Amino acid sequence: MKTIPTSLLPRLMSTLTLWALIITTVVIQSEIGYCLLIATAALGSLWEYFWLLKVGAIPRHWHIGYVAGIALLLGNFYFLHNLHSPEPFFNGSIFAFDATILVVTIIVLFLREFVSPHSERNSAEGIAFTLFGIIYIPWLFSFVVKLIYLLPRDAHGVLTGTYYVLFLLVVTKFTDVGAFVFGSLFGKHLFVPHISPKKTWEGILGALVVAVLSGWGFFTLFKKQLFLLNLPTVLVISLILGLAAIAGDLAESLLKRALHTKDSSATLPGIGGGLDLIDSVLFTAPLFYFIMQLLLP
Repeated sequence: MKTIPTSLLPRLMSTLTLWALIITTVVIQSEIGYCLLIATAALGSLWEYFWLLKVGAIPRHWHIGYVAGIALLLGNFYFLHNLHSPEPFFNGSIFAFDATILVVTIIVLFLREFVSPHSERNSAEGIAFTLFGIIYIPWLFSFVVKLIYLLPRDAHGVLTGTYYVLFLLVVTKFTDVGAFVFGSLFGKHLFVPHISPKKTWEGILGALVVAVLSGWGFFTLFKKQLFLLNLPTVLVISLILGLAAIAGDLAESLLKRALHTKDSSATLPGIGGGLDLIDSVLFTAPLFYFIMQLLLP
């Protein structure tokens, strides 16, 4: 058996601090708090993404990307908060809103190249990498917002979707913890060394076990709030989310490897940057949202 790495303590402290912020926001039911937490995580990660592109000397239009990211995230909050407003604008689909932002962004990116042309290759790369960053980070992370407003408020005006977001975060982040601990203690057989040289089959197995156990534990504690779920469904969803979390982590590893960097930044001790924190959520949030859509009555 191996020993736990020294990075565990700072990682644990960062994790506990973040969970304290999340739980406090849920307890006080602050929509402004949700907005600040989600926007900070997503926009901070988007900034890290554009910084990685800068380090790799890859063309990008970060100003346009940032404006589009802000529009997607804050627009989702504003749109869904007013979803049942008598105003006709808010009776449409949130995905139509997202599509509008993305289409406008594509047009603006091309217009930017028209007025300040580069070589054909640099122009194509600048548009492609900017658009990819917008879709990969703020758009995928906006599904957390969509989950918050997925269900109607209860009789006291409480957003019941927040408990499903907590379930998502618990399963996703405990999957990460399981992979880290089991991989550190028992890891021998490499999983995908060409993408992530430290990932092992033992870590993957531990991650999936912890994902299912954490989903079961959270459901046991909050069965009343998670009224759309039952135990068999929870176990299956937890396993699916565990697999998606692993894929999300590997996706960021692939991106960092292509850009020849280890961490997206050193903002969070023991974890890395914001993108290192939310990489798995970028895959699990959209997947869980569509699963929940299937379960809605």
